[in-house]
Amino acid sequence: MPAITTIKLRRGTAAQWTSANPVLAAGEMGIESDTQRSKFGDGTTSWTSLAYTVGNSSGIGSIAWTSVTDKPTEFPPEAHTHAISDVTSLQTALDGKAASVHTHLMEDITDLEFPPTTIMSDTAPASPVNATRWINTTNFIEYIYYDSYWVEV
Repeated sequence: MPAITTIKLRRGTAAQWTSANPVLAAGEMGIESDTQRSKFGDGTTSWTSLAYTVGNSSGIGSIAWTSVTDKPTEFPPEAHTHAISDVTSLQTALDGKAASVHTHLMEDITDLEFPPTTIMSDTAPASPVNATRWINTTNFIEYIYYDSYWVEV
């Protein structure tokens, strides 16, 4: 029968490691039992001066934000732009939108209330309701108010 060998690693809470601040032997691993973070010794550097290894006992690669070096001081680091083609499906989404100024044919509007109110003036009425008709006396173009927009007839 093969021999059974048990390997134990040095372990303690983060506070215990910081308080003791030992120098680990070259290649020796120390584990913080409460944070699951670890460090490897080099034989000369004390615990508080050693860098943490990336990852933890579950294999998840994480590192404390305070341990990240050479990071920008502001986010976003600077203003920037993207070409429409760089944003997935943006052009398709934009193509599906109606222009902010557009017209409809009278027969395409299905929920107008009749008989509509007709107003003749050189400015659009201030508080119209759906189906309000406005004839602009400046250019004699006729509009119908529909879904929060004046639609040219």
